[in-house]
Amino acid sequence: MSGFLEPDIQAKHHQYDISHNEKGEEKNIRVPILKPENIGPNMAIDEKQIGEEMHTVLSNRDTGKIALLARTLKAKELGLLTAHFDSRGFEVRTVTRDLSNSYDWFCRAAFPNAGHVADKFHIIKSLLDSCQDVRVRYRQEILRDKRIEYEKYKQLEKQRKLQCSIEKKRYKKKKFIYREEKTENGETRLEILARSRFLLFKYQNQWTESQKERATVLFKIYPQIELTYKLSCDFRNWYRREHIGADTTILNLKLNEWYRKVEQADIDEMLNFKSLVERNESIIKRYFDKGDTNAIAENINGKIKRFIMINQGTRDREFFYFRLANYFS
Repeated sequence: MSGFLEPDIQAKHHQYDISHNEKGEEKNIRVPILKPENIGPNMAIDEKQIGEEMHTVLSNRDTGKIALLARTLKAKELGLLTAHFDSRGFEVRTVTRDLSNSYDWFCRAAFPNAGHVADKFHIIKSLLDSCQDVRVRYRQEILRDKRIEYEKYKQLEKQRKLQCSIEKKRYKKKKFIYREEKTENGETRLEILARSRFLLFKYQNQWTESQKERATVLFKIYPQIELTYKLSCDFRNWYRREHIGADTTILNLKLNEWYRKVEQADIDEMLNFKSLVERNESIIKRYFDKGDTNAIAENINGKIKRFIMINQGTRDREFFYFRLANYFS
């Protein structure tokens, strides 16, 4: 009924596929969607996993339509498709993207007149991941100590078993017990670290009563987690939507002050995030010009995910691509 099996539809369906030689082997790059007419002044680029393969999705932030869907993330392979954009690539004024080097190079080649804007979602996600990494580090230290105690227990039990065998006595295995001290709220340190995950995502005024109690105990035992959390909130406050259009000098002063606080804290996880921000500072601060984000790209990713769920997967991948092109481009 769809006409998918018609020869002309099949030819059109594969017309933009690319074959090229890579390390002596012929490689085929599947390009289910390439619609230059969907390119506009404001574009967004993001990655999307469909089945087991990663895809690049280039979409128009104004219309929400997909301009390019290619089964590759490599800048060199994506660059082979820019010839199809003709002069439309010069019309693009802004492109929102993550911090991938591949997308950086591709967007520079495809849209030479466009200003790049770092996607706020990816920046904040990296920040929160850094905050969580400190919590996980402490949790892994406790788990390591527990593992060491268990290894000692196994050695002792092995010696007991051997001794019982020599003395011809009945061997009865002892149960491994790892005693953990309870904190003020009745939880062990391992429990409080595991259960504090979600409160570190929130601002303090959004905590529930139980989270407030847990945070008080957590920060008392682990002051480094408290310091990391405060630095995380400070950066999020600097990155607020309310600061769009604010004076650049003030924004720079506040960011430099945050850099100084991170350096004084001397926490590896936050220093790593600070380094990420410094390397991409120019495209991160461009968010404050107009508040451009990759929201439309994330929205399209969500629609594709729901489309996959409704259709119970993508077993017939080619027909799925065909329907995807009809619905989203």
